Formats: sequence, C-alpha cells, structure tokens
Amino acid sequence: MNAIAPAFGCAAGGSSFAAALDRVLSLAPNKLPPETVALANCVGRVIAMPAIAGSDLPRFDQSAMDGYAVRCADLTPGASLPMTGRTAAGEAACRLGPFSVHRILTGAPLPQDANAVIAQENVHRRGDHIEIGRVPAPGTNVRQKGEDIRAGQLLIPDGTLLDWRHIAVLAAQGIAAVSVRRQPRVTLLSSGRELRATGQALAPGEIHDSNLPMLMALLTASGSMVLPMAIVADDAGAMRSALQVAAEGSDLVLTTAGISVGDEDHVRDALRDLGGDLPVLSVAIKPGKPLAAGRLGNAVFIGLPGNPQAALAGAIAFVRPLLARMVGMQDTPRLQARAAFDVRRKPGRTEFIPARLRQAEACLWAERTGPDGSGRFAPLLEASGLAVLSAQDADIRHGDILAVIPFSPRTMTGGVL
Repeated sequence: MNAIAPAFGCAAGGSSFAAALDRVLSLAPNKLPPETVALANCVGRVIAMPAIAGSDLPRFDQSAMDGYAVRCADLTPGASLPMTGRTAAGEAACRLGPFSVHRILTGAPLPQDANAVIAQENVHRRGDHIEIGRVPAPGTNVRQKGEDIRAGQLLIPDGTLLDWRHIAVLAAQGIAAVSVRRQPRVTLLSSGRELRATGQALAPGEIHDSNLPMLMALLTASGSMVLPMAIVADDAGAMRSALQVAAEGSDLVLTTAGISVGDEDHVRDALRDLGGDLPVLSVAIKPGKPLAAGRLGNAVFIGLPGNPQAALAGAIAFVRPLLARMVGMQDTPRLQARAAFDVRRKPGRTEFIPARLRQAEACLWAERTGPDGSGRFAPLLEASGLAVLSAQDADIRHGDILAVIPFSPRTMTGGVL
C-alpha cells in the first residue's frame, strides 16, 4: 500500500468551502480512459467523443399522414385525377405521373415529382379517381429530408451523461456502439457499532444504515459503478483491513462517519497504519464540518460525516463534482433563486439548506422544507436541491438571491427571471 500523502492542513476555523472544493478537485486523476459499449448499455454513461450525425433525419422526403401525394402545379379546385399507385412505409419511392395522384401512407417516401400530400379526409374518392377540393401549398403534410437533423450536425457533445433521449437519437442514426468513459469505481464503507443493514432486525440502541444506500443511489445515478462493503465494526483493525481491500481497484474510496477524533472514530488511525497520515479537513460549512480527503494507494479517499444531511451535503458539494471531473463531465450547474424564507445567522460558514424550488411571480423561489438538523430525513423528501448560503452572507431576508445546487440536473432550468 502506497503512503497517503497529506492533502490538506487544518487552518484555524476551517478552510473555506471554495478552497476545500478546489483542493478536492485537484485529487482527480486524468480523465478515465474510454471504452466501447453497446448502445443498449449506454444509459448513465458519459460519452467520450462527440457524436456527429452520419445521415439526414428524415433520410428522405416522407408523408406525414395517410393521404394522396400530388404535384401542386397540376391541381385545380374540383379537378378529378386518376390514382396511379400506392406506397406504404418501408417501400421504395416511385415516380408521380403528370396530372395524377398517388395513394400514400404515413412514413412512406414521397414519390419523385410530388411536393405535397392531401390528407385522405380532405378528398372525395370515386372509384380510381380522386376529386380535389382545396389546392394545398407545396410542402403540405411532407416531412422534408434533413428537416430534423442534418448529416454532419453535432448531436451530443463529449462529456454528456447519456439518457433515454440520447439513446433514441443514436439509434435513429443506426449507431450500435458508443465510446464512453470508463465508469468511476467507487467503494462505499459505513462504520458504527449501532448500524445494521436494511432488512436486519434491530436491538435496543441500533439503527438501520441509511448513508450507504443513499450514497449508492446518488452516485449510481451520476454514472458511477458503486460497490458497497459490509458495515465496518468500530475497530481500528477492522477499518484498516476494510480500507486496504477497498482501495484495490477503486478510483474512489468513500466512508461515512468515524473520521473525527472521538473514542469510536478509527478511520484516521487505520489510514495512518496503512502508511500515511490523513488529517481531517476542517471545512467552514454547515452541516458537515469534518471532511477528510487525500489518496489511498491509487485511489482518491474522501471521508464524510455520519449524519445523513451532512453526508449528503458532502456528497453533493464535493464527491459529485470530483466524479464528474474524472469522466470529463460538467458538474450539475447551480441555479439562482430568491429565498422564500428568513434566516438569522453569522457570517463565516457556507451553509446548505434543503429547499424546494417553485416558479411564481415570474421568479424561481427556494422554500425551506424543514427545520435545522443534520440527522433529519423528512426535509429531504420535499426538497429538490440544496440552497447555498454564502460564508459572506449575514442574515438572509425574503427575496434575497441564493445559489441552489439541484439534486438532479433535470430538476429545473433557468435562474431568476
């Protein structure tokens, strides 16, 4: 096991949030290498090179509905023209003869020399002749070749987290495999003698571990390959063994709890026993002041606090941006919103408050979803992100502009209107 290089010093009062984030991001290695993956397996992966359209969409002029293909110049109101053919979707295009109509179904290629489609409900059919009512304008009910996507057009920039929309576009281009970044391999550890895994019975004084499932879900949704380990006992030897195993083959080792200096906090001792000293980074944030970061062998190590809201704030503010940098992806952008609450506070710490975003009065507003308390779960159920109170801010007044980090990049777009 390689020594753990001290990554930070603990300044009196704690490092600022911005300085701590810069230091954590500096731990990210070069972007993880690309690999080729079947299109069906690309959801939640980050594309490694720009996707360029190889063909127009639609690939040919096609009918937008069931009807009759015509050449507008041949038509006069009330004219009766012979129907000379029929084309359905999937069949090759034919040629439209002069002063005739062609039966055509939705998605079928437009006959050569035709330039419009009359919907079938807008004509009268008498045997093999079609009686024309109003003469359509050229292009009516026609999907023009390339009107949606042009060959050579940039479809998806590199660094994009792929979802169902991207899969649809790539499939329409006939792309069967995609170059994506290798997923960050994250090993998660929880420690605490009071913790039991979900599904296990609880004895007096015990609780179910929520941090590991929460972080696993959060980081998996961000495109990481997450490996949870069994809950580690409150013992330096057990923690040392668990960390040594976790670092093998991981890009990031992430722990919750046990990182401070209490009697049952063994992470620092275990790290020191593995060959290096990792000081706790005292960050001037609320919740979650204790946070450790450095390297454990070839892996980045981050230790988060144990209370659920503190662990979440650390994951949203530090871990998610770190993983985004590993795969060449931009982190979830912050939004601007107006505070729908008042807070009396002293400057000095960056504070993260669960908040619900809503659009009203031509503005985006951030509403508090519950009282303070880093051990509370209920405020997270109604929240759509974390409102960020700057370390420089004193009292927050209703209507003040705040930054908000959304839980999901698709929560809402835009800022203060």
